[in-house]
Amino acid sequence: MARVTIKSIAQDLGLSRNTISLAFKGDPKVSPETRQRIINHAASLGYMKLSSEADIPLNEDNYIRILVIRRADQTAYWDRVINGITEESAKYKCIINISVVTQENIDSMQFPIGYSEDIDACLFLHKFGDAYSRKILGNNKIGIFLDSKYYTFLEPVLGDVIKSEGRRSVMQLTQSLIKQGMTKIAYLCPYYINSETFNERYEGYCAAMNAANLPILPEYVVTSSPYQDKSISFRAALDQLPDLPEAIVCANDDSASKFATILMQRGVRIPEDVAITGYDNDEYDAFIPFFTTVDCNAHHLGRRMVQQLIWRMDHPDSPLETITVSSTPIYRKSSQKHGK
Repeated sequence: MARVTIKSIAQDLGLSRNTISLAFKGDPKVSPETRQRIINHAASLGYMKLSSEADIPLNEDNYIRILVIRRADQTAYWDRVINGITEESAKYKCIINISVVTQENIDSMQFPIGYSEDIDACLFLHKFGDAYSRKILGNNKIGIFLDSKYYTFLEPVLGDVIKSEGRRSVMQLTQSLIKQGMTKIAYLCPYYINSETFNERYEGYCAAMNAANLPILPEYVVTSSPYQDKSISFRAALDQLPDLPEAIVCANDDSASKFATILMQRGVRIPEDVAITGYDNDEYDAFIPFFTTVDCNAHHLGRRMVQQLIWRMDHPDSPLETITVSSTPIYRKSSQKHGK
């Protein structure tokens, strides 16, 4: 007969090892119904001796083992998210392992470095496709996702989602350009990102243009690119414009910075000739930040992922949740064409 452990009980019940351990200790974080189900199953396997006191497991720790998986993205936004994760996880006796997933890993369905069957939960910072995400989660791991893919048809949701608000804040940025008298406003996102929040940012741009009765001209909108190389895709996006717009609303600060660099190399002044806005507040710690942007509270997003994981461990049967964290527009020099 196979040895009965906290890990095997967790696998049997589809719960995390930490939830099993807390239930044995009578921790109030575990609901009475879930605790009783765990104890009944453990007792049926002969795992422990029942007593009137809290039932204590044998020689098992109760650390939560978390694998944080990301892509090799170097923008400051991701550092702030990870800092939030590590700070919040310290409150809950979590062991954090951060792993970079490559496209080769995904294409060949290889587990990332740092993966093991002992992991209790996975925090997904990027999108890796449903098949790969399912492989990582297996049958008993909790998944918490930062943002979700933009669903164009019905697909199963694999875990709770934490995301930043994008529609309202980008609408406000676009309206600020319109209030300055700008009417020829482009929206540029020259790479394909199947993201709900990226789609909401575009919706915010459209909502502002529609509210002002301004046309959304297809030749001034770029939401994808056939090029994998960003240095090519950004130049191609600018080259396809029929002429220079008065302003460019960018999907993020990385795009805003790259477009501004290319335009200035071509002799275009920012913001005198073309105003530019971004999103993410990547210049949050710069001495003199330049780009108008949106502070999406990246550090709080990371903390909120851990908080949701802890809640989910105690409520495994509750409906999956999508939690939206508010964001705040920040107006800087890059969009103030007339110094207003």
